[in-house]
Amino acid sequence: MAVALANRLSSLTFNPHEYVKELNEVCEEVEDLLSARQRIVNVAEETNGQLKKNVYKNYTQFIETAKEISYLESEMYQLSHMLTEHQSVLNSLREISITGDKVSDATERNSEIKEDDGRKNLSTLLEKIEGCVSILEVQDRYLIHSGDIMELNTSDYTPIQRIHAILLNDVLVLASWLPTRRGPVQYKFHAMYELDNLAVVNVKEDPSLKNAFKVLMFPDTRLFQCDTAQMKKEWLALIEQTKKKKSSSENLKLDNIRSNSLNPFDDREDLEETDPELPEWLLELPEDLDVCIAQRDFEEAVKLVKKAYGHFAAFPKNVSLKEMRIRIDQRKKNLVDILMKELHVSPDCSFQGGPRTARRAVSLLISLGKSSQACDLFLKHCTAILKHSMKQQKMDGATAPYIRRLCVIFFNNIIEAGKEFSGAFSNKNSCASAFVIWSVIQLQQFVQTFTRHVFTPQVALSAVSAECISLIRSHCEQLTEIGVDLSSLLDNLLQSDIERIIKESKDKLLEAINVRAVEDKWRKQNHQNKAGVMKFVDDMADLGITNVHNYVENECFVTLTTNTTAFSKAYLNFVDNLLKIHAPSVCNLISEALYVTFRAQLQHIENSIRDSRYSNDIIQVNMEFLLSTLLNFSKAQYKEKLNKDCPGLAKLQHELPRLLNLINSANGKHVVKQSRHAYV
Repeated sequence: MAVALANRLSSLTFNPHEYVKELNEVCEEVEDLLSARQRIVNVAEETNGQLKKNVYKNYTQFIETAKEISYLESEMYQLSHMLTEHQSVLNSLREISITGDKVSDATERNSEIKEDDGRKNLSTLLEKIEGCVSILEVQDRYLIHSGDIMELNTSDYTPIQRIHAILLNDVLVLASWLPTRRGPVQYKFHAMYELDNLAVVNVKEDPSLKNAFKVLMFPDTRLFQCDTAQMKKEWLALIEQTKKKKSSSENLKLDNIRSNSLNPFDDREDLEETDPELPEWLLELPEDLDVCIAQRDFEEAVKLVKKAYGHFAAFPKNVSLKEMRIRIDQRKKNLVDILMKELHVSPDCSFQGGPRTARRAVSLLISLGKSSQACDLFLKHCTAILKHSMKQQKMDGATAPYIRRLCVIFFNNIIEAGKEFSGAFSNKNSCASAFVIWSVIQLQQFVQTFTRHVFTPQVALSAVSAECISLIRSHCEQLTEIGVDLSSLLDNLLQSDIERIIKESKDKLLEAINVRAVEDKWRKQNHQNKAGVMKFVDDMADLGITNVHNYVENECFVTLTTNTTAFSKAYLNFVDNLLKIHAPSVCNLISEALYVTFRAQLQHIENSIRDSRYSNDIIQVNMEFLLSTLLNFSKAQYKEKLNKDCPGLAKLQHELPRLLNLINSANGKHVVKQSRHAYV
């Protein structure tokens, strides 16, 4: 059965609407529908279990694959190092003069040897660093200096981590130490800063901070400490020299481009055969991006990034674009980090404006291809707003008004977040499930707060708790306007507590019936005067019983006993509260509670009929009131609210003839008489 159901649900031609329609036609009772629902739940749980096993298996294989990739990466670095050495040897052999002549330009030769050695040393060094494959993609990049330094907290100067710094001819690379080493890899790539926009500041010596310098790279400011003063001096000098050399080299390249572009005698055919030179706007783009980011002109920065990547796509084989692409990638990363910080929640963050305040950052992150990160941060931002709004509400002693305020705030925030989410991620179907999961989690947390205030220990069903349950259900139904229906989930979360208070309320009502039964003397009520009787009639009319005046005698007496009146009021309140918290999952429990409590009162009447101390005439009047008036009114209320009959109350419809026969038997009569006070 389960296998067949699973195959049907997983079929490509499965139609859920047709399946539900078929279930409605086949299932004759509620139990059949609940059984079918349970079978579907079992299949879902079994499927989830299989998915978890597959995910665990794939995750294990992924870890093993990552380990193998790490080994292969190390071997590739070693192979690259060997190829570089062979290339260096071949170049040396090729340049040896047969006649023994010396190279004319010794300075240029020494510079080339130095760069070759730097690139060779860089290849050797990168073998020890994990995640830095892209560094060697730039052909003219070589090593200047490297060493270990300690990163400190900029506020209190406490150590953060040990860093292996690598100064190249165009960038500064930072790598963190790996706590668990495997193979030749000792470090993990941490960050890379271009020397163009990097500033190094010497930190003044004091007893609490020695041999330190700051690296300023918008938007970061990082503090490092060297082991000795000589190491610090060497780092500062080398970084400044490398920056100057790089700057002069780029200025010379830019001047050559400008002069070539103005030379009318260039051979255009030769230029077309080689890779096109970088345009001037692209050379200036990194600096333009830095300016836009510094001025928080994020929209313009995103336009520049898109323009650059469009140019990269137009010339995919241009080797000279690789270095520029790495520089743009770094700016894009900085831009993404800043936009993500806009969505991060800090203690001093302002929540005015609600989820709308995140609209700008979210749209820009989506434009940069960071939809998943934008979705995650947006939902975290909405969570912080929701928690902040909820904390602003203080418990003022009355439960119902407090719960009403919480429901309004919570569900309005969910609806507003849903509308903003739909507007921002309308074309991102993969993010839709994230919002549903977020809504489920928020509702679960809210129900915990709701339960803590409404379902307090030893508190039975009351008008307050019934009103609160009705409130949260009605507000939850409003989520359908954003395409989310969590009513079933809410009923499941509240079911155990609702069942508990129904049972406790039933037990308390039964206890009250038994106590009043012991004290019942079966006497008419004396209200002393006509005004007292009219007040009693009005009070019963407020509860819905409008024919109490038929039981008035001599303007101040009422043939209904105090016990009957007290039970009627308690039972009508009980029915009203149960109907407010009604749900399909507790329908049978409510029906049973209504039947058991009413039947307990009838049992008291039956016991009193057999007791010769009491007059059967007054017992018969009260019995007929309960079974004709109170019972019919309760059945009408149930059907009006739920549009169906109550099974428990229907079982009581044969009690009136039975009890009348019992009274007639006690009086020596065998003819059943109908009461003149029957409720119409």
